[in-house]
Amino acid sequence: MALLGPWPGLWLIWGIGALLVWASCVDVQRFEIPDWATVGLTGAALYWIATDPGILWLEHAIGAIFWAGSFEIIRRVFIWRSGFDGLGFGDVKLMAPLALLCGPVGSAQMVFLAATAAVAVMLSVAVLRRQAVANIALPFGPFLCFATWIVWISGL
Repeated sequence: MALLGPWPGLWLIWGIGALLVWASCVDVQRFEIPDWATVGLTGAALYWIATDPGILWLEHAIGAIFWAGSFEIIRRVFIWRSGFDGLGFGDVKLMAPLALLCGPVGSAQMVFLAATAAVAVMLSVAVLRRQAVANIALPFGPFLCFATWIVWISGL
């Protein structure tokens, strides 16, 4: 038994952490979330759900569908209203494994934390660059990944 986290323990926690860091780094560099990071996170989340008897798998699966669907609706409405992409499809796909990890309620906390951090960083960048917030492009994936790590680890 591991000293920290759900069964099977530390290797799964740090493996998921590494995938979150990788997805974040690529998103910062290219404004793109690698599909393989999403696939890896989904596999790790499903493995965790399947092997931890304390997890209500149906609740987590419903949360993943709800949150990915909600992000897709937000993405489409934003494109329709603004004429350009403000939330990428990679963020939509990323929400499925992140919500699998956090569950529906934890995902709400994760999205709130990520959005709050993103707004704070965006405002700071706008002040430092003396630029309008509307002219600043910022990848949302790293905020989602960091917030997921915090919510998931704190719920273990």
